[in-house]
Amino acid sequence: MTATMTSAARERGPCRTEPAIRRRSVRAIKVYWPVPQQALAALAAGDVEVLHQDESLAELFRALEASPEVGDFGLYTDVFEVGIGAEGFTAAPGSTPTLGAVGARSLSPTLTFTTYVDASAADDEVSRVLTRIVAAHPWEVPVVELSAPLELVSRA
Repeated sequence: MTATMTSAARERGPCRTEPAIRRRSVRAIKVYWPVPQQALAALAAGDVEVLHQDESLAELFRALEASPEVGDFGLYTDVFEVGIGAEGFTAAPGSTPTLGAVGARSLSPTLTFTTYVDASAADDEVSRVLTRIVAAHPWEVPVVELSAPLELVSRA
């Protein structure tokens, strides 16, 4: 008997067992945090130690460390991701900007910290985490996002 491989089977390639996956419902907490240009440049150059060395980030890390309910991935805890970028804004009359001047367009070197909290966490628990972050934030109007529930996918 001769087996013939169809063109569709050839395109799929060799048979492999797909890994089992686990889906978990979480809410993302994304914090936009201003940093000195030197810290942003160091991180962009691959110096991740700047995250522990830069004093401007210390308050954020204290707020996250005081919130064990965030960044829990079972075998890993304190999980977060950092993105680099810039935040643009114009301070309106009546504001007291930390950076820039009222009426002027400003750009701030900014890191974006993303971590996750279980979607089943009680609202008051999530509010306590957000309150810690907002209290630590150096901006007059912090930019902190809380997502709707979403699913994270990992190996089972």
